[in-house]
Amino acid sequence: MSESLRIESPPRTMAAKLNYIGGEDVELRIPLLERLRACGFSVSASGSRTAEPFKLPGIEFFQYPLERGIHPLADRASQRALRELFLRQRPSIVHAFDTKPTILAMLAARAAQVPCRIRTITGMGYIFSSSSLLALSLRPIYCRLQRRAGASATYTIFQNRDDQAYFLANRMVDPNRQSVVLSSGIDVAGVTQRRSSESQLSHLRAELGIDQQVVVTMISRMVKHKGVTEFLVAARAVKQKLGSQVHFLLVGPLASEGRQAVDAQMIKSYRDAVQYLGPRQDISDLLAVSHLFVLPSYYREGVPRVLLEAGAMRLPLLTTDMPGCREVVRDGINGRIVPPRNAHQLAAAISELVCAKELRA
Repeated sequence: MSESLRIESPPRTMAAKLNYIGGEDVELRIPLLERLRACGFSVSASGSRTAEPFKLPGIEFFQYPLERGIHPLADRASQRALRELFLRQRPSIVHAFDTKPTILAMLAARAAQVPCRIRTITGMGYIFSSSSLLALSLRPIYCRLQRRAGASATYTIFQNRDDQAYFLANRMVDPNRQSVVLSSGIDVAGVTQRRSSESQLSHLRAELGIDQQVVVTMISRMVKHKGVTEFLVAARAVKQKLGSQVHFLLVGPLASEGRQAVDAQMIKSYRDAVQYLGPRQDISDLLAVSHLFVLPSYYREGVPRVLLEAGAMRLPLLTTDMPGCREVVRDGINGRIVPPRNAHQLAAAISELVCAKELRA
């Protein structure tokens, strides 16, 4: 059952020390940590990157080793590092998110006797997004680890009902110690306030070579399961049909996830249809000059943050019928939903929205 999230201040006699555990993007939780601090909690964060983003808000940060992919020995080292951190820090609450931290941090926190141990399941990741033999063989192991983590957690939060149903059906969570909170949320005012002035947006359009075209944008890491390949194929088909009416932007860093990575050469081979910008910091401005946002993901998302940000900028959204994605988009209301891994239907939906201005209003 979905519940509203209310932050209550701890009693004055209680020093509630909270450590938020994530991976490489834990800085996205800074607004939440600031809100918790304002409510009287003593907050800190732990992640696999540097402390730099936490210096300005004055939030204590602890770095620990964490590897993407399948690395059992490295995962054991991560769990040990977290346990040692918790024994030193003695937090009252540990709250973990992302696939590996929700397992490793729960096991480490229980071993360190942390009183309150919370995990947020932000999707089910590659193992449930791929039909490869490797992914299929790893699912039973994932389920066993999540059962252990579920037994170690005092509470579990899901971001969508599909993940909740799977965990309940496979006895990976106690039914009495879980609920759904639809996404981690975004700072809507912050997204819109970061938008530059109209004159600066005009300069950006000129820089990108945009005139009167309808701008269709995708923002993602360059990995196959985010639908990058389908976007490229669909963009070329639409470009061949509509020509200069439409301008496609692809934004985001190259990835290193082995066979899932979409390499630079492949992206370059579609330069006749798609302008690849690489990683950018001016996301709000890029959304501001766009007319349609596309995320053709077939990854088992929690709730994609980028869809929320594009929606906050009042863009129509085009995404796939996948858990997490369909939590954000209502077909025919704030966007369109198409089947995953189907570049043909994606191209048809893009063409429809590009040609019908009233549907993008």
